Amino acid sequence: MESEHLEAYLAEELDERGREQVRHALRNDEELRARFLIQMQMDAALETIFSPAAGKEQFEAGVLAQLNSEGAGDQRSFAKSVLTEIVEERENIHAIRRPDLVKASLVSAAASIGLMFFLQSIIFSTTEPETDGDDSTNFVARVERSKDLKWSGQSTGKVREDGWLTDGLLEIESGTAMIAFNSGAAAIVEGPARLSLESNNRVFLQLGRITAEVPPAASGFTINTPRLNAVDIGTRFGIAVSENGDTELHVMEGVVEASRTSGNAAAMLVREGSALRADERTLSELKPVEYAGEIFTLQVGSPTIPQPALHYNFDETGGGVEDFGSEQRYDIPLVGSGGIDNSPRRSAGRSGGGLIFNSGDSLSVDLSREFRMEEAHTVAFWIKIPPRFGRKANDVIARFGGEGEGWEISANSHSNHGSRGALRIDHRNGHIVGSTDIADGNWHHVAYRFIGGEGADVASHVHLFVDGRPDSISESVGEAVKQGYLGTMRLGGMAEGLDGWIDDLTIFREAVPTTLLQTLSD
Repeated sequence: MESEHLEAYLAEELDERGREQVRHALRNDEELRARFLIQMQMDAALETIFSPAAGKEQFEAGVLAQLNSEGAGDQRSFAKSVLTEIVEERENIHAIRRPDLVKASLVSAAASIGLMFFLQSIIFSTTEPETDGDDSTNFVARVERSKDLKWSGQSTGKVREDGWLTDGLLEIESGTAMIAFNSGAAAIVEGPARLSLESNNRVFLQLGRITAEVPPAASGFTINTPRLNAVDIGTRFGIAVSENGDTELHVMEGVVEASRTSGNAAAMLVREGSALRADERTLSELKPVEYAGEIFTLQVGSPTIPQPALHYNFDETGGGVEDFGSEQRYDIPLVGSGGIDNSPRRSAGRSGGGLIFNSGDSLSVDLSREFRMEEAHTVAFWIKIPPRFGRKANDVIARFGGEGEGWEISANSHSNHGSRGALRIDHRNGHIVGSTDIADGNWHHVAYRFIGGEGADVASHVHLFVDGRPDSISESVGEAVKQGYLGTMRLGGMAEGLDGWIDDLTIFREAVPTTLLQTLSD
């Protein structure tokens, strides 16, 4: 069946007999179904892109920048999944997997044609996309361990001395690197290799060999190559890409969904102990090959587990505070700076004991001079906040340092400035707001990670996590991080304090791996 029949079907230009013919063809032609699915996904993405509610200009600029990073700039073809991934990331829309072919809501063929021209203008343009002057950095992964690693000169500026990596193209001349993505997925890359880090959970491998290990929280980790798209479904797998782009996929554990980057895009499941190859014959099915998972590197060095600098467990039998080896203990109830009448009370926590705060209750703790506001750190805890917004600006959960100068953690109540009820971090005049409502009356594990470093900014150097997963950002305002001692930590607040429960608060004086935060949230 020709493409124009599908376009006419999408545009609802066929009579009932014509529609039935298309449906019959779709039921019996797997390749046609794959083409139809892709068209629907792109139509839905286009509708979102050009929707006035989506913020047309800003959204289009983001799409152009992301597609450029997907390969428009270097003239390689990008994965078909990219456009819908962008929509999912920015608009929280789920990709279409198995559409109801009869009941699916379809947009016009004019939109399909518009998308064609939209994509062509990107793919074939050699001009760099215009930006709005935003030079913010996006740190999506970190080299945790390596062996004899040597980066190429073009990777300069993408790799910090402490291992943090910004999105974009990287090249490894030799050696091996274990790269930990913000999602919790880990990838061992063997040089020589060329790869592009495209998001917290997606990478494009142009050349080289990579072994991915993906915990359940990072399921959906995607590796795109010139020939193949591989989407994890909770597993360990290896991919090798040759100079001409030919790709082999070997699955050591679990299952991977694989499809060609172009041509015959029908997806297939590749299970443990199986392997396949994708070459330049784009219209053929992916070819099974002999499994050789043993050729991939599975370990680089020995992992180190960061140790907390400060830990509150709030259990009745151990309600102390460990601070650099010394232990302080509080009588029950804990007495805050405002006296016993303004102190939190012990309560059942998420596990064991916890603290319950009413508005105005607070607890202050003097911090060691080792705690500085410009240095890398991570704060993680369990929180339960009833959905009772509107009485004050924010539910202030904790402050580190002086008011207006240090770091403040709260649940955002400014519905016109980021998502209502989401985790919010303020530093001076800058802030960053997540997307997940943590003020819904349920226990949530929340954390923020500040990666520090020269030129650190609130908008680009802070990562938010809710229930072990990176939280997407609904709003951010940049501000350079001030240098200085923090001095004190205060849980709760005074006039604009927390109404809710806190349990098991842990502070690290470093930016800890995502996998550790996922362990704390279990």
